[in-house]
Amino acid sequence: MSHAALKQIQAMMSQLPLTQGVEGVEQTIKKINQVCQQHQYDLPTLYHLILEGVKGNRNDNRRHSIIVFEEALTLCGDEDMTQRLQIKTLLGSIYADYEDFHKAYELYRDVLENAYRLDANYLSLAYTNISDFYLCLAQYQQAYQIASYGAQQGERIGHHSNQAICLLNMGYALGYQKGMHEQAILHCKQALEIGANNNALRCEAIAHGYIAQIMARHHQHYTTDEIHHHFAQADKLFTHLYDVHNQTECQVHQIAYMTEVGEHKAALPLALNLYQTIRAEENYGFFALLCDCLCQLLASHDDVQLLSDVQARYIQAARKQIDKLQNKEFDSLLNQIEKVTQDHERLVLDKMQQHIGAVTEVGQSIATSEDIANTLPLIYEKICSIFPTNEFGIALYHEEQDTLEYCYFYDRNGPVENSIVNCKTQYSVGSYVVKNRRTVHLNRINDEVLSVFVPQDERFKECAHFRNDTPVESLILTPIVMQNKVLGVLSIQHSLADQYLQYHCNLFEQLASFIAVALENHIQRNRLADAYQKLELISKTDPLTGLYNRYQLDDIAPQLVTKAIKTNTHLAAAVIDVDYYKGYNDYHGHHQGDVALELIAGEMKRVFSRESDYLFRYGGDEFLLLSCDSSSNELAERLSDLQQAIANLALANPLSQCSEAITLSIGAADLSNIEYVDSGFATLFNLADQELYKVKKAGRNRISMTSHQFA
Repeated sequence: MSHAALKQIQAMMSQLPLTQGVEGVEQTIKKINQVCQQHQYDLPTLYHLILEGVKGNRNDNRRHSIIVFEEALTLCGDEDMTQRLQIKTLLGSIYADYEDFHKAYELYRDVLENAYRLDANYLSLAYTNISDFYLCLAQYQQAYQIASYGAQQGERIGHHSNQAICLLNMGYALGYQKGMHEQAILHCKQALEIGANNNALRCEAIAHGYIAQIMARHHQHYTTDEIHHHFAQADKLFTHLYDVHNQTECQVHQIAYMTEVGEHKAALPLALNLYQTIRAEENYGFFALLCDCLCQLLASHDDVQLLSDVQARYIQAARKQIDKLQNKEFDSLLNQIEKVTQDHERLVLDKMQQHIGAVTEVGQSIATSEDIANTLPLIYEKICSIFPTNEFGIALYHEEQDTLEYCYFYDRNGPVENSIVNCKTQYSVGSYVVKNRRTVHLNRINDEVLSVFVPQDERFKECAHFRNDTPVESLILTPIVMQNKVLGVLSIQHSLADQYLQYHCNLFEQLASFIAVALENHIQRNRLADAYQKLELISKTDPLTGLYNRYQLDDIAPQLVTKAIKTNTHLAAAVIDVDYYKGYNDYHGHHQGDVALELIAGEMKRVFSRESDYLFRYGGDEFLLLSCDSSSNELAERLSDLQQAIANLALANPLSQCSEAITLSIGAADLSNIEYVDSGFATLFNLADQELYKVKKAGRNRISMTSHQFA
């Protein structure tokens, strides 16, 4: 009984970020108490502390929340990984608000290192708070990127508050970039609308505050009335919410705006009033900005004594701040965060690479099967070797009838009886996936979680479609799409919670892309051979650029090293990085970013077109070249030709710090007298990677090459 109660409580805790204010926490506590009474279950102290900490944070009692959350962390065991990461995400946000960036970083580092363990619920919260952390460090491009991930996760699972906050962080980040204020305000207004539609007062308050700050920063484009209106709305809502931190931020920025535009008479009493209550140790940035404004206002007012008092307090606070945190620490923090993020990405890629062969095998089994139903037992066995699962299935979508047919489902007891959902009139998670073309990844399921996909008011009507024969706690459903057409839904489920990590979701989406080709075969049997070739191509090449994907290195690199050993010839590698590609993507949009990568890949294939040249898309904006039988001089010449070809494309990149157009940084290495297959490629790659590091350190947009000969 206690296990059943704990599962319900954990599901309720996962929905806590969706609730509003202190009232939302109290409602959650009430529901949890009802579950405890029903099951005669004593709520663990850990959960008491989490609820108390969240309540204190929302009641502007953050110092108390820090103490409570730190105590809660000491109670987390190995089985409480999800709760530990939830606490660290919340605690990191509080430390960031207090400008204790070292502690915030330590907490967020652990969250990022374990992000692959989180489903979309907790990823949404983590990305929300980490994007805010980047804003605190004035790293606006990174903040925008992380916030965009959070907005996508929030929208996917219906976390409207997190989606809105991430949109606000995206807007705030763009507000600091030249010429982006209109797009910044659009993001904030979208968040404002989400807040209003969902009665999320805090989202509305922050939205008004951010809109006001962005307009004030670009005040030449907006009227004074517009700017003061949004500041006033924010102040009113923050007063109602008892959110002193965000209210102080808005008040300081309003005073700064009034000081800048010459509204000195009205600004002075506001500044003096806030000066009496603001504390430098709570947030030095707010305090410093207020003091700067006061010094300017008092100087024009000829109040020498008060000006002297303000300056003395300002100097004292500045000295404390310098002792507490040196400016150079920011660069160190950012580098560490970037390393942890890269480590997390590598971990997910390694997990995918570990299982990609088995996933490809499943796709090929379906593609070459005359009857999917007859091969389901074999497919299910292979799926179980990759994913934890109680049930696996393929549902076919019939576009003309708008129905989803659950026709190829299999569990531990054998084939599952067929069923059909009318997507036009019935509700199910599967019909949601078809309509929205989005993956659903859930690790804790209850009525509140399901309400995103099946509305509460429709839950008990005939139009609601559930499969209640077996309990489900974890699931992944992903659309099977081919040429922008939905063919069906791929489903996997488990009766236990927290079964599916982020790499499981990525692998399942990859499997769906394979199965899309397979289903097309079964729909159009006369295209079987062609479809199989497409399957092979998908498994070996990157769909955007047409280059080999990184997984093919495991097959190709050893072959090339073996050949170089036998023929005693050179083997060269070049690691190619597109300079400031994220900035290009942010400025021009994702579509133009993809177009740029296609053009760059096209030039690579043109310059390196020999049979002995092998090109790979190694990461998002990173490419790898392997070339046989080329001398060092010849390789250097062709790499130079590639750089010139990219320059001739003249792809404008205003956010680049090394050129006005897109450029490449290239690190290359040429290896001869190779003796061992295992160490040959690793040595070659490391040498090229070291040369790329030198290029980046020297300012990018250049080539660095080394030649190495085994003794």
